[in-house]
Amino acid sequence: MAGKIFLLILFTLAIIGFEWLKRKETKKSIISVAIFIYIISAGYSGAILTRPIAPLFIIHLISLTVAYIGLMIYTFKNRFIWYLFITPLLTIALAFALNFLEGSRYEK
Repeated sequence: MAGKIFLLILFTLAIIGFEWLKRKETKKSIISVAIFIYIISAGYSGAILTRPIAPLFIIHLISLTVAYIGLMIYTFKNRFIWYLFITPLLTIALAFALNFLEGSRYEK
């Protein structure tokens, strides 16, 4: 699994690099890399936070996939669909809210 994730990271950075070589749009490439770093960090922190709640974890994985598709749409079509990138944050916020309302179930 770790190998597949590593290959996905290399594949994404290669796509962004080839798009930069093709079009020479530095601003677009920097924004694409920043969005990709955001997706990775939201995925990692959200996976830790939402893992105890299985349905929320599945929703979080789906929202990360949607955000990644949004990154590819921005990279190839130059259309920034902002609400696709908010969805991982919404699942993290929902996990925080559920933890605040009901407790973490790990305290004694």
